[in-house]
This record gives sequence, structure tokens and C-alpha cells, in this order.
Amino acid sequence: MAKSAWEQKIAPGVETYVCQPADPALRGPRDFPITGCDQAMPKIHARITIHYKLTEQSEESRRSIVTSLKTGLEKLASQLPHLTATAAVDPVSKRGTLKTIGNDDGVLFLVTGATTVRTDLPSYAELERERFGPWKLPKGATYPDGLINPVASIEGHQIGLPGCIFQLNFIDGGIILTACFHHYVADGPSVNKIFHAWGAHCRGLPIVDLFTDRTILINPEPAPQSEVQELERKMTAHGCMVDSTKADPNNPWSNMMGPPVKTSIVSFHLDKVAALKDEVAAKRSARVSTHDCFQAILWWGLVRAKCALGEDEGIETSWSVFPVSFRSNNNPGFPKNYIGNGTLFNGAEVPIATLKASEGPLDAAVALRRVIQNVNATFVEDAKAWLSTIQEPATRTWMTSPPRKMDAGVTSWACLDYHTWDIGFGPGTCVRQPVSPIPFLFPMPGKVDNDGEKILEAGIAVSEKVHELLMQDKEFSQYVKDYYVQP
Repeated sequence: MAKSAWEQKIAPGVETYVCQPADPALRGPRDFPITGCDQAMPKIHARITIHYKLTEQSEESRRSIVTSLKTGLEKLASQLPHLTATAAVDPVSKRGTLKTIGNDDGVLFLVTGATTVRTDLPSYAELERERFGPWKLPKGATYPDGLINPVASIEGHQIGLPGCIFQLNFIDGGIILTACFHHYVADGPSVNKIFHAWGAHCRGLPIVDLFTDRTILINPEPAPQSEVQELERKMTAHGCMVDSTKADPNNPWSNMMGPPVKTSIVSFHLDKVAALKDEVAAKRSARVSTHDCFQAILWWGLVRAKCALGEDEGIETSWSVFPVSFRSNNNPGFPKNYIGNGTLFNGAEVPIATLKASEGPLDAAVALRRVIQNVNATFVEDAKAWLSTIQEPATRTWMTSPPRKMDAGVTSWACLDYHTWDIGFGPGTCVRQPVSPIPFLFPMPGKVDNDGEKILEAGIAVSEKVHELLMQDKEFSQYVKDYYVQP
């Protein structure tokens, strides 16, 4: 898609900057490799919103922030040139491409409210009162929806879409920063590294070392068709579901749509979640992380709600969609600072055994950790080989479980360390994912709330009835401090 066509999808009045690499030698046409993990996500931009509080509100200070972030992005583009690339899907082969086209390619950086703060968006104080609920931000008001919407942008994917987009929005009392990354560019853990590096460039700190060689996840030759069945058998033994395709290849969400969902922002007592970690160690002699326990509590709560609803004959069976990261401790050879998709999505989702409502969060935590432990070097090699056999990755999607079986869809973007992302004006207050049209969980890292208590937060997108059941569940509520549902 030509740059002029991109601009047609950007709202009027938005300042547009294309941040080229600061080093001129890194500009110009260039192809970037696409791995099998990348190919499995052909039409998806992931986006997150970070909220910042600002005390200085002059136009001069706002302009200073814009200049600093723009300069930082230019330096970041020199370190990670693929951020400046255009993502596209070939209409014939259905294979993805990531490439720069000319000398003017750069990171798309959009700015609103720099001259006069935006009054069409809630103030920082108003957002804070409603837990920074994503429903407070109108769709497309803080990011260019026409360039990232997975359905609306299908035509654009055949011509080209920005690999990543940052939009900076000044509001009364703060900043709303939305970052959008095509999955050809990064997964969740990569974004932590990207923000740390951007912050270092903005603040003049030592450069953060990043690993950008994607060939470690590229299978040089597609596996012979005769080996596919054996590859799928081995992956299934690791807990992966490898035989699913979308109902509608033009709509990534088509087989996920169920009853209308509402989003809630729920805070949990960190000390009670940590106590579950100790209980697992004592009763099961198993080592699990606090994050395992947090996700287990969410999964367990949703299973109980599903059982109470009695939706279908499968109420005793629960699946948790759990992205498998190649960054597992069982795979020590994988670089922890890898930028790209080090996470297996697509048909290789992980339905983690079964969880019955009569079982508890302890059982869920052990099941989650078992899947993580399965990710080792052998698994990575099998996954690479299997991904290379997929003939039309664009016909598959990253969430393939039937909606009523998927009680806990979790993303690799969960628990991002946003509170360490200082890009020049202090750490963020919180991170949020946009309102979800499908049942979804978005666990967030720990923070200290206004009462001085350490808490964990989660965005929960489920039907209104499920929210009611979760709030009424006394066993689930023992972990919950505050349950705030979208009005």
C-alpha cells in the first residue's frame, strides 16, 4: 500500500511522522525473513494502550516529548530496521512478506493533542476513576483502526500495511500511548525489549542488546508430506492441537463469535495468589510461578462459571488456549532477547488437558506448568518442521478452539512489564488491551494500588451472565479485591 493510501486511513488532524533509521546506510529496499511462526499470523496487528500521568501540561513540554520520542524511534529504527517495513500477504501464494520499499520507509508515528490537548477523550482523572477501562476510549480514537483492523484491512494486506504504528495522544492530565505491532514484527515478549530499547534511546542510556537473527526459527526445507502425520503426533503428545482451520478465511474472528461480551478490570490480592504458589509446592511438590497461579485462578473461575451456566454437554471439559513460548527455561539455547515471534500460535494452540469444576486452582496451575515444561529444543525443531508444511497459512487463525470450549484464551502479550517502560516521562500507570469482541483474558503484572497494596490486574471479556457468576462465586472472590465491569 502506498504511503498516500495509508494516510487516507488516518483521521484528519493527526500529525504524521515517518521515522526513518537515523543511520542513512540502513535505509532503502530490503527483504526481511519471515518464520513459520510469523506466517501463522498473516492478518493480525496486536495493539496495547499504555496510560501515563503528566504534571507539566504546556504546549512547549508536549512538543518536547514529541521530539524526544521521534528521535528515539529514529535511533530504534537503526537498531531494528524491520520495524520500518511493510507487511503484506501475496494474493497467490498466501505467504507473508516483510520488506522496505524505498528510502522513505520508517516507523509510523502519529500524534494528537500536542498543540491543544484532546477534549474528545476522557481526562486522566476520569479514566483513573473507571480503572482505565478500555471501553472509555471510542474505537479508533487513539489508533488508526483502518490500518490494523483484521477484517477491514484484508485488502491492504495484499498491498501492504505498516509493520508497526505508535500513536501518542495528549489528554488533560496525561498521555495515552497506543502501540500496534503486526505479528510479522513482534510477539508480546519482544515488545518488552522494544520498549526498553526505545526508552534507552530517548534517555541517552546504553543501548539494549537485541537478537534479530530469525533464521533460528526458519526451517530451510519444508518437511516431506510423508512426515507430517508423525510431526503432528509428536506435537499432540506435547499437548498441542494441530488440526484446525478457520470457518471463514476472510474473517479471523468468525469461529470465535459467541454471545456479546463485556470487559471488566479485576484486581486480585497478590499475597493470596502467592499463597497458592506455596500450596502447590507443599501439596504437589511442584514448582510453579506466580503467573502460573494467577492464570490458573482465572481459568478455574471461568470453568466454574461455565459449569453453573450448564451451556452444553461438554461442561466437564475445559480448554485453556495457552501460547507456547520458545523462550521456555527448558530451551536454554533460545536467545531471551529475540525480537520476532518466539511463540507458537495458529493451529498449534494448546488445549491443556481438562479441568473440572470440582477441581481447584492448584490443579490448573500444575497443568499450565506441565505445558511450559514440555517446550524444549526438540519441541522447537518439531514445531519448525510442522509449520513449514502449512501450505496456506492465511487460511488459518491463531485461535481455533470452539468458543464454548475456550474458557481462558490468553495472549503472549499478557503481563508486559509496562512499569519499567520509561521513555522519558516516568513509568506508565497501567497497560490495557482494547475492548475484545470475543471471550478473552488479559492478565497484567503486579502493581501497588492507591491503598498501598500489591495487586495483580486482569482484563476479563466474557458475557454479562458470566461476570455475574464470577462475582457471586465465593471461592473465586476470596482472591478478588475489586471487580469493575464495563457499564
